[in-house]
Amino acid sequence: MARKRRGGFTLIELLIVIAIIAILAVAVVITLNPAEMLAQGRDANRLSDLSTFNSAMNLYNEDAGGSVSLGTVGTTYISIPDSTASTTAGSNCSSLGFPSTGFHCAGPNFYRRNDGTGWIPVNFSAMSMGSSLATLPVDPTNSFSSGKYYEYTTDGTNWKLASVPESQKYSPQIAQFEVGTNQNLLAGFPNAGWVAVPGNSNFGTPNFSVMKYDAVCSDGNGNVVNTPADGNGYNNGGNSVNTNNCTPANSRQIASLPGGLPIVDISHTQAVAYCQSVGAHLITNDEYMTIVTNAANQSSNWTGGTVGTGGLYIGNANNASEYPADANDANGYAGESNKTINYTNDERRTLTLSNGSTIWDMSGNVWEHVQRSVNDVGDLTTTMVVPSCTGGGGWNWCQFPNISAWSTDVTQARAAPPNSAWSSSQDIGQVYTDGSGGNQGTTVFLRGADWGSGSNDGAFSLLLTWNTGATGDSVGGRCAR
Repeated sequence: MARKRRGGFTLIELLIVIAIIAILAVAVVITLNPAEMLAQGRDANRLSDLSTFNSAMNLYNEDAGGSVSLGTVGTTYISIPDSTASTTAGSNCSSLGFPSTGFHCAGPNFYRRNDGTGWIPVNFSAMSMGSSLATLPVDPTNSFSSGKYYEYTTDGTNWKLASVPESQKYSPQIAQFEVGTNQNLLAGFPNAGWVAVPGNSNFGTPNFSVMKYDAVCSDGNGNVVNTPADGNGYNNGGNSVNTNNCTPANSRQIASLPGGLPIVDISHTQAVAYCQSVGAHLITNDEYMTIVTNAANQSSNWTGGTVGTGGLYIGNANNASEYPADANDANGYAGESNKTINYTNDERRTLTLSNGSTIWDMSGNVWEHVQRSVNDVGDLTTTMVVPSCTGGGGWNWCQFPNISAWSTDVTQARAAPPNSAWSSSQDIGQVYTDGSGGNQGTTVFLRGADWGSGSNDGAFSLLLTWNTGATGDSVGGRCAR
């Protein structure tokens, strides 16, 4: 009698099944995007905290009949505890990297208390019916390095609590991450002068926020300081230490505000320090490229109505007598209803991103300092090898398609537009470089061009003649977080 053979899987069949399972598992992970889901969870937590705190403040105000102490005017209260603070009075947050004036942090043993000694200076425990807020909320990440923490500010009568979204889902909804009786109050960050930017893995950038406008000088309370001006912008005074410097020591700080002259006469070193003074950093080249590449892929930013047709809108680029546009310009920041400067049909001061954010003057008005970076890490301030250009040596403007050899310091992937054929005919700008290439002793990237660059203006414009300590009356910048 023949034995009946039992069926089973061969080794090859098992390997095929395992491979299929692995592929499906990878597909599920990619589809679900765990990092994005975790970020969405933290953003949902932030929204919940803001809503709970808003309700508690309304009850507190009603209970006190409107006579309440909301904190010190002009101070931004930060949710991160200061480990060096040993008393309930807290400290100025300088040990965390914030400026020495204008910010307040509570000690680690007190920062979540609801009796006025916590990071928010409101005594909820004094409510007649007891506080509806057992402990003060803090951001799910709550660290200076991440840029994710809560901020509270007051003008003595009104207040605002603000946070920053991090997920792709919530980044376009940045306005929902601010609550209060006056959401126009300006804390150190965030405020209405900052906009959300979707990250780009090609440049190593997560979601981040950036100044909506060229950095201006303010009095720290939301008011623009336009003097001293040198005809080209707010004269920061160069590298010298004087009363013109836009620093807390002079009761001033940089800000993102409409209606101001852009800050100029600022060196790369100063720009880095000024951004750090408001808990941010000078925009990196990777972040800059994330913004302009995103903008270049939006049909609404092209004069022809589709990507690559006509020109990519350039900013204020009329001529050398135009100077940076400010609140007195007929097409200035105030109102934002008329965004076009009618020098050519290609000039418009705004670019719109895929998430709906609108950014002003990324391609004109003043040159912008950016940190040289690789995968958004570090500021390279050593001398660099510049690209060479078809036609030979000498400093001159070079069309992007005419770059004959990029360098390890200035790569095509991190400097050029997404379409290698685009040139100034598409209004994307040019590269100012020594056509022979090599190390020319320069250290700094300047991007976007200024009001007098004409056809050389553009979102991708890159000037490579600058040094870390150099200043100029058409060179400014903006910060990111």
